[in-house]
Amino acid sequence: MYFNNDVRGLRRCGCDRKEHDRNDHVEVSPTETVVNTRTKKRVVKNIHPTEVINVNRTVIRNEHFYPVTEREVNETVVEDYDCGSDVNNPRCRRRGSDHNNNGCHHHHHCNCRKR
Repeated sequence: MYFNNDVRGLRRCGCDRKEHDRNDHVEVSPTETVVNTRTKKRVVKNIHPTEVINVNRTVIRNEHFYPVTEREVNETVVEDYDCGSDVNNPRCRRRGSDHNNNGCHHHHHCNCRKR
């Protein structure tokens, strides 16, 4: 931008009248832009909640046992026969008067023993 003898132009560039009288030539450069950046920091807190579940587990183991006992029974059965008087030609028959309901003689003996 150029200003010649214009008083208004001289005032705009900061010149006084005495300089105007000298017929000086004035050049004005384009306006320089200066950018001042002011940085402001801001903190953003990001919260990520976590839940921890502690499980206390009790396992009950049911064990089943089936013990078996075993025993032996020694049984002696006494049977009475009437064989008559002839030892060489016996005619034996069971004596019926001494039998109980299961066909055993009254001299029935049992001995039990556990294993």
